[in-house]
Formats: sequence, C-alpha cells, structure tokens
Amino acid sequence: MKIVLAKTMGYCGGVSRALDLAEEAIAYATEHALPVYSLGKLIHNPQVIASLAERGMSIIEHPEGYEPGVLVVRAHGISDMLRKEFIDAGFLLFDATCPVVRHNLSNIAHWAKTRPILIIGHKGHPEVLAMQGVHVGGKPIKSFLITNAEETSSLIDRPYAVFVQTTFDQVLLEEIRGSLEAFHHVVYVNEICPSSISRRMAALDLARQCDAALVIGGKQSANTKALAELVSNEGKKAYHIEDSTEIPVEAFSYGTLGILAGASTPSSIIEEVVQTLQRSKT
Repeated sequence: MKIVLAKTMGYCGGVSRALDLAEEAIAYATEHALPVYSLGKLIHNPQVIASLAERGMSIIEHPEGYEPGVLVVRAHGISDMLRKEFIDAGFLLFDATCPVVRHNLSNIAHWAKTRPILIIGHKGHPEVLAMQGVHVGGKPIKSFLITNAEETSSLIDRPYAVFVQTTFDQVLLEEIRGSLEAFHHVVYVNEICPSSISRRMAALDLARQCDAALVIGGKQSANTKALAELVSNEGKKAYHIEDSTEIPVEAFSYGTLGILAGASTPSSIIEEVVQTLQRSKT
C-alpha cells in the first residue's frame, strides 16, 4: 500500500492562535488563582479539548452559575450580547476570535446599517451564532439564515448583503448562489476562508492520486466534513476518523491511500495515523 499525504493539512493560523491564547490564559489563571474556561469547545478536536481539561480548563456556554475567572473566546467568535454578559459578570476575556472571522463580524455591523443581512451557514454552528449576534447601536441586527438552496424560495427579493460561514461547504455555497441569481442587487461581502480553500484544493489534488482517503479530524468539525465530502464527490471512498484507533480494516486493502486532515487536527495525531499504517506494511 502506498501512502500519499495532502500538501496542506492540519492547524490553520486561527486555530494555532487560539491554542496559543489558551496557553496564556491557563498561565494567567494559575498565577492569579482564578478558574479558567473556554466558551464552548475551543476547537473541534476531542483530544485537544481533553488535554486542556486536564490542565483545568472547563467548557461553559454562559456566565450564570460559574465563578468569574478567565474566559477564552474560541476562534469562531462570540455574539455581542454574550460578550457583554461575561464582562458584566466579572470575567476576563482572552479573545481568540480568528482575525478573518473578526473582520467579517465588523463588516456585518457596517453593512447592516444599509442592507438586510443574509447569512449562509450551518444552523447552530458557533461562527454562525456569532454572526447572527452582531449588534448595531446596542440592538441586534436582523438577519436571515440560509443552510441550503431550497430555503432561498422563502426569501423576499431584497438587496441583501450576503455573508458566508468561513468553513461552509463550497458545493453547497455554489448551489445557494445559483438559487440567488434571480435576486436583484445582492452583494457577496466575504468568501470561504482562504485557508479552508487551500486545504480543499489539496484534497481535490489528493483524490486524483489515491484510491481512497483517510480524513482526520473531529466529527463535529465543519471543515473536516467538507474535506471528506470533496473526496467522495470525486468518486473516491473517504473515511472520516478522529485518530488511529478508528482506521477501518478495509483501508489497508487499497493500493494507494491518501491522508488529509482538518484545520483543527494536531500534527501528532496525523503522524500517529501514518505510523500505524506504515507498521501494517511491515
């Protein structure tokens, strides 16, 4: 069996920055004898979350019922109302919002003053919740969420400013855009994150070289799911696994097996998967 690695995979800049800030937050909390929290799961990787928990970082979704301490805001961002609630409750925020996401949130506030906001994304995704939670003049913006092309039929033709979740599926995005072609004066303000696009291009390139692929990443990771779907769309079998323990037996039967990973997947897990495959060859 030949093993081929994707040219781009593993941590993106936003994830690396979030983990660096988590380290700073834990050190600060330890020094000042404060509890340390993350707003939801810091990244969509169970092994990393477990490691942070061992070092005292608890996952919370709101300030009520928790002792004020240090809060790390995940790379997906935070709604304006929730940010205010934490600050008012006495929490110290270490804001790890991805710079790309932060720029988009700022742009939503700008465009909401003159146009209705249309958000393309996965319902309930942390980044989407942050996008829906932007305030202008102290009041929440009015926005419309679209998760697939069929849902555009319920929209009124208006001059929307359209924003897309940075890790949204490219194929779904193009389908939604196609369904919005009949709408007048629609402005697409942002695109899928360039880092996500480079990983998806690498996934397409890999799919052309292999018979099947292992896609490594958290089961809740939107960008990892998108990578697996891209490989499948190329007619190749894609196995979405979180670590080496989930490598399926049939994966060892392929002549050429590709390896790719989501933006929240540590290099150590990627290396362990590759080593497990290599050991099977001896």
